[in-house]
Order: sequence, then structure tokens, then C-alpha cells
Amino acid sequence: MSLKKCLAVASLWLFATIGVFGSERFQKPNILLIVADDVGFSDLACYGGEIETPHLDQLASEGLRFSEFHVNPMCVVTRTSLLTGHTHSQSDKYRRSLPIAQLMQNVGYATSILGKWHQPGHPLDSGFESFYGFLGGAIDSWTGMSRGKPAIQSNKQNPKVVPKGWYSSDAFTDEAIRQMDSARSQSQPFFTYLAFNAPHSPLQAPRENVEKYYKRYLKGWESLRQQRFQRMQAMGLIDERYLLSEPEGEVRRWNELPKSIQKQESRRMAAYAGMLDRLDWNVGRLLKYLHENDLERNTLVIFIADNGGDYSNGDIRTYDEQFPWKPGSKPFVSNGWAYLKNTPFRWYKSSAQEGGVSVPMIIRWPKELKKQAGEIRNQRLHVTDLYPTFLELGGGKYPSEFKGRKLEPLYGKSILPLFRNPSLKDYAIHDEMFWSFNQTGKGLVKGDWKISSMSDGPWKLYNIKTDPAESKDLVEKFPNVLRRMSKRWFDFAKHHTKMPKSWRSPLKSYQEGWGFHRIRMVMPSYIRATPRSSSVNVPLDTDLTFHFSKPIIFSNSTGKNIRLYEANNIQKAIWQFDPKPGHPEEGKTMITFEDLPRLKPSTTYFVLADRGWITLGGQPALQLNDGAYWYRFRTEEQERR
Repeated sequence: MSLKKCLAVASLWLFATIGVFGSERFQKPNILLIVADDVGFSDLACYGGEIETPHLDQLASEGLRFSEFHVNPMCVVTRTSLLTGHTHSQSDKYRRSLPIAQLMQNVGYATSILGKWHQPGHPLDSGFESFYGFLGGAIDSWTGMSRGKPAIQSNKQNPKVVPKGWYSSDAFTDEAIRQMDSARSQSQPFFTYLAFNAPHSPLQAPRENVEKYYKRYLKGWESLRQQRFQRMQAMGLIDERYLLSEPEGEVRRWNELPKSIQKQESRRMAAYAGMLDRLDWNVGRLLKYLHENDLERNTLVIFIADNGGDYSNGDIRTYDEQFPWKPGSKPFVSNGWAYLKNTPFRWYKSSAQEGGVSVPMIIRWPKELKKQAGEIRNQRLHVTDLYPTFLELGGGKYPSEFKGRKLEPLYGKSILPLFRNPSLKDYAIHDEMFWSFNQTGKGLVKGDWKISSMSDGPWKLYNIKTDPAESKDLVEKFPNVLRRMSKRWFDFAKHHTKMPKSWRSPLKSYQEGWGFHRIRMVMPSYIRATPRSSSVNVPLDTDLTFHFSKPIIFSNSTGKNIRLYEANNIQKAIWQFDPKPGHPEEGKTMITFEDLPRLKPSTTYFVLADRGWITLGGQPALQLNDGAYWYRFRTEEQERR
């Protein structure tokens, strides 16, 4: 240990033993930051969910729950904001930021990270003294593998194959306890960041955690969403201003699915529930450790999710082959379940709608918050507010530059004033929130107003003071507000961030539906379709048209086709097309299919397409699989006259 570190430890030992001015209240608190991956706003039982989370519920009953805590649309950009106090694009891959662990280490904390990094560089180069986990975005929770290679490493050692019986949530918790205990043995306060892989896909958990949920989800996502909504109202998380948003064409209606598919779908959500159930069990282990080692009173425990609920990859033809308790399996949930996860909001991870950026946050700190135990706070907060909070707790100062690099001013503000005065005004801590992720999710909140754009479509405008669930677009009613908000978004993007120019390109005049960004992954030159993906009220007599930015080629496409199905019969296509070289629209950038049969009213339809059914710009299109890469729409209730 260096002389500087020895002196810091000695000072902290004296600090902890006799206190400053002889008072315990000046001791620096330990900080345990727990981040779950892809948890929806209403998934925890203490937020209205039906998943069993008794230990997180305990944390909430002994601490505070927050109803207006916001993150960013995607895991990687949220983690940047968490660790830098900046929006993702402000930070510019840490070039204009100083990771919080560096400052916490400077003021005497033992800093450790367990689990997912998913940030530039390596944790040990960002102020963490200890790391056990993986550098990328996701792993197999049974094997620790990512993209076919071992991913789990200790500090900067090469990743190694994990032992048999290893499970990510258990292993990361084991190491978190070891790191906290190491700090305790040296009388050091700890800053421990536990970044679970769970419940990120693939959805893997022990069998006993999964199977108990099989029957629970046979009710379907619509019924369970209504039940969550009612429980959230009863517990005071939401009030009468919240309206339960309706899905568009991306969510299949539960009653139109065959019983066999309903059963299959219930098992898919059980995998997710089981993974979160196991995460909660590990939270219980952490709380037990703190209690048994007299660390509970002065440890600030924070639990958050990194973005809203998600659906993920998977091919409709392989769902029944996936088992959550088998290494190498790849269970996923459909977006019907993501619709449930984000109750009462619309849309999902990667969007700047509330479903993508509103998540649970629970904070427990008995030393300071015991008298407020069990209460709910409704003030607006953003993930960037945690950085200055940690800094204030540690007694550190944020510099204007570091090692010759000029640092961007912090975007967030400390939430400690809210601990001292729970009656602060709604926007006292955080007013403006800026979002940008690729072309998929853009948004800005300021005061009572919010704008958001999906897939570079036109802005939507909401008064979230009166309509927090974004049920009514007010663009036409308040054009001046829209212009002001739009100008602010583009000014901030241009002058205060280093985002790619494509992320701040002018918005389109038309709106593609949800799922556009996924279709573009399998057909990169895809522009739009008619009917648009996720659309509702599609005429019963409709054509199917795809627009591309590159010429269409049908070489090597024989035997590879595109097919249309009803949601209630995934076995038999009602229409298919096998294009041959020399087709009249070959070489063009648009293709229209005029021979679709007359469709049924109030029915969801989806398209499957084989890999290489079409070639665009020399590249064969990948599959449309009705998993992550889907194209769906829903017909009108009755024929138009």
C-alpha cells in the first residue's frame, strides 16, 4: 500500500473511531449502489408488480421509494450518466468527464465494481480499485460467456472459464460482500457498485425460481397490467392524473392467441420473473451482511434500474426449445410482456417515452432517513443527480479540469436537500432532462412540458404535470411551446454535447411505428413501409409496400420467401411471395405486393421473412423472425364505408 493510501486509511480509522468534534454524525457513510439491468417501472412488488421481491420490498419499507426517477433510454448511456454526472453525449466517452469512483477514492473510499461495466476503457482506469465482472453489455448467466468467449475477469486478468455451478447474480453478490468486508476490516468507508447482469436477456435463472411463476402469467399481459395499475394507485405511487395507455399494433391481444401460445408466453415471462426473483434473493444476502456486521445504520443503499422494460431477440420457431436453467439457452420475452413491465406507460427501452426512461429507485439510510421510512417521494430526479450526491457525502469537490483536461460542468444536482426537506417543490432538484440515443429515442423535459421523438419521427408534446403517462399529444394545440422546446433540444445537442451529427439531424415529417429500429437492423437500407409497423386501424383491403434507399436485387433468392400470418395461427401463412430474379421491381427502391387476401377485422398480423429473400446494396437481408425483428400491424374494427 502506498504511503498516501496508508495515511488516508489511518485518518479514516481515527475519523471512524472518535469522530469529528466527537460526533458520530460526521462519519462518511458507506455507499452500496445496486443497478438492475432492464427492469420495468412496475416490476417490483413494492412498485405494483406480481413478482416476489420481499427483500427489495423490505428496503422500500425501511427507506424511500421514488415515483419520478428517470434514467436514459439505454443501459450504456445510463451508466455513463451514473458514473460521470453528465448526459451520455456530454461526456464524449469520458474525454470531458471524471468518473465518480476516482473522486470517491481520492476522499478515502474503498471503491469496487462487481458485474457489468459497459463503458469506455476499464474500471481500474476509472477510479475503481477492484473489479470482478465483464466489460461488455451482456453475458450468459450460467457460463459467463459472451459471443462464444469467456467474459468474466478479476481486475485486469484475462477472462477465464467460470466453474461449474457458477451463476452471475450469486457470484457478483459473493464478491460484493467480500469487497465490503475488506473495507470494513480496514475501517474504510466503501463505495461498492453492484451492477447485476440480471434480468437482462438471455433470461436465465435456477429452475425453482422460474417454475413457480408458470401459472401466474396465464392471465395475460392486458389483465395483469390492469391489476398492476390498480395496485400502484392503491399504494400511492400514481394518482388520478395517470391514464393507462393503450398499445398499438406491436402488442398482440392476449385473447387472440391460441391456448398453446398463451401457455408458451406465460413460460417466457416466468423466466424473467425467476431471474428477478433470484436477484432479490441476493439483495437479501447483502442486507443480511450489513445487519450482521453493524453496517446497516450508516450505509446508504440505493437500488435502481438502468432503463425501462425490454423485449429482446428470439425466433418464434425456437421459443419452446429454450429453458432458463440450462447453460447456453436463450429465453426472451415478447413485447407484450414489456408492455406489462412498464405499466402505466407506453413504449420500452431505447425510447424517450416514459416507458423507456422511468424506473424504480429505492434508497435506505437508517442514520438519516429512519423517520421517513416507507414514504414515497414525487420530486423529479435524474440519474445524473447521484454523482453530486455521492460527492457531497464523501466531502469531495468537483474540479473544472483534471490532468490538463477541461471537464464539462455537472448536469445533475445533489438530492441530499430532499432528504432534509421532503416538501421541496417537484422540480427543485432537477428541472430539465435531456435524452438522446441514436436515432431511436430523443426527448426533453423542462417544467411542465415534455417533447419526445421516436425513430426521428415528428416531436410529440405532452403536459406531464397534468398527463404524466403521456396519453395526449398537444402538438397542434401548443405550437409555440413545441417550437421553444425543439429549439432548446437542438441547441443543447449542438453546443453542449459531442454526439454524432446523425443523432441530431432534422426530424422526419412522417412517423414510422415502434419496431422500425429493429427492422432497420435486418434491412439496413429500409426507409418505411405501408402499413407502417405497429400501426392500427389498417384497412381490410391493403397492399404491402416497402421503401428502401438502395436498389432491390433478387439474385440467389429462389426458395427464400416473405410470408404473412394471423396472430392466432403461426403455423399457416395466409400469403407468401417467393421473388425470382428478373422481377419487374428489381433494380428499383420500392416494392409493392398487391395480392394480399382480404384481411379480418380487429386482428393482428405479422410478417416472417427468410434470410436472403431480398438483397439490398449487395447485402442479403436478415430474417424477420417475430422475435426482436418483427413487423406487425392491426386491422380496423370494421370495414370503412
